Amino acid sequence: MKINKLLTLLSCIILAGTVGEKTFAKEVVPTPEVVTNSYDVATLEDRIAKLEYNQEHPSFEFHGYGRSGLLLNANNDLKKGKVFNKNGVGRLGNESDTYIEAELVKNFYLDNGAWAKWHIMFAKGTDDYNDWNDGVALRQAYAEMGNLPVFSGAFKESVIWAGKRFYNRRDIHITDFYFTDYSGTGAGIDNIKIGDGMLDLGVIARDYDSYDPAGLITSSSNKEDGLNVVNLLARYDIGSWEFDLGAAFSKDNENRTVATKNYYNTYDAADYGLQLGVFYNTPGYYWSGKGFSKLFAQVGYGLNAGDGLGSAGRGAEGNLDDALSARIGTFGVLPINEKWDLFTTVVAQHNKNSKFNYNADLLDPQGESYSVDVDGLKSTWVSVVARPVYKINENFELQFEAGYYYVTEEKDNGKNTDGNLYKLTFAPTFKLNSNDFWARPEIRTFVTWAGWDNDYQKSFQSDLNSYSGKNGVNVGVQAEVWF
Repeated sequence: MKINKLLTLLSCIILAGTVGEKTFAKEVVPTPEVVTNSYDVATLEDRIAKLEYNQEHPSFEFHGYGRSGLLLNANNDLKKGKVFNKNGVGRLGNESDTYIEAELVKNFYLDNGAWAKWHIMFAKGTDDYNDWNDGVALRQAYAEMGNLPVFSGAFKESVIWAGKRFYNRRDIHITDFYFTDYSGTGAGIDNIKIGDGMLDLGVIARDYDSYDPAGLITSSSNKEDGLNVVNLLARYDIGSWEFDLGAAFSKDNENRTVATKNYYNTYDAADYGLQLGVFYNTPGYYWSGKGFSKLFAQVGYGLNAGDGLGSAGRGAEGNLDDALSARIGTFGVLPINEKWDLFTTVVAQHNKNSKFNYNADLLDPQGESYSVDVDGLKSTWVSVVARPVYKINENFELQFEAGYYYVTEEKDNGKNTDGNLYKLTFAPTFKLNSNDFWARPEIRTFVTWAGWDNDYQKSFQSDLNSYSGKNGVNVGVQAEVWF
């Protein structure tokens, strides 16, 4: 009996041990196998490389510019204010429009390093304050290609392009004055290695019929069909120097006429033009070692005089065939210290026969005969503008701007005229980073005072009669952004 109980107990112990061993084995979590597969590591490295490449070579880009705000006449019950010639006395607190640009860029890249870009830009400008207005402009639509394997030697770094585009635009930001802007439609090749510098060559065309005619020329029904201007342009950059050379041609533009009471009187409008520009970038703000500045000198003849100087002939269709212009200027930005920045500019231009001198005083009182002297008109203008900026903190600054503009016209009938315009602006400004003069967006409030003399208002800006006396005050707010 005792032996049987002993055997039964022993059997239970053995059985329990077996079950426990199996149960324990099921609860053990096996050690993960170390990944040593070389294919997985290579895949990870490839993905990282592609991410880095995509960051440096985006497939798509979006760029833009915009400004919008209110400009109100404080002297006239806050009605819409007038712009006091912003190209002459500065744009701060002196713009009434809404203007936007939206540029889309599609990039193409090949494994051999070749690339291409397709640019398209739409723009809209309006001077009304409504939330709906019609019309959008196509300002750019062009393709460019670079790093092509077929290019070598002097052309190894060259870029070719074709289409409608902005071309060689240089501007003075605080006056919104483009002293060069060869924009239009054409084709070209940039970055040709010549010596220690780079050469750009282009052909640009513009339509003259797209712009208001200069003076009393023939009506649109009498214009030459398809009248346009074609420009051959070259730019050479070497070190701190830049050189522009251009020639413009507009066949049949010389056939323009002056409309009189009984007949048309032809005059010798320009049908070609020449221009030269020299530009120098100083080391720092006028050799100070801080900031930057640029000096420039330009001369133009025929279609490249007057408004056509520094452009692809835009607005110069009324120039006489011997029109001549010269322009000198400079601008720069100086970071004075941690609190103050300063932007300054001075530009002067002299023109001869850059538009014909229509003289109504030559009309016979009886209206039986009519004569017109289209020669002898000379004009000179000078612009001086300074914008100091004081930083209160990283998001708030005080902007100031002072501007002076002088203009004179010398007519062959002895009735010369000149005018003076002055402007002062105070603009408290919010921005994301006031430590960077160029950082945008900005939101500015402002008050602007301007003064002028009678000759200026009478001869050069007659719309100032909405202000009492010879001075006025505008107030407003404006936002500006670029990216």
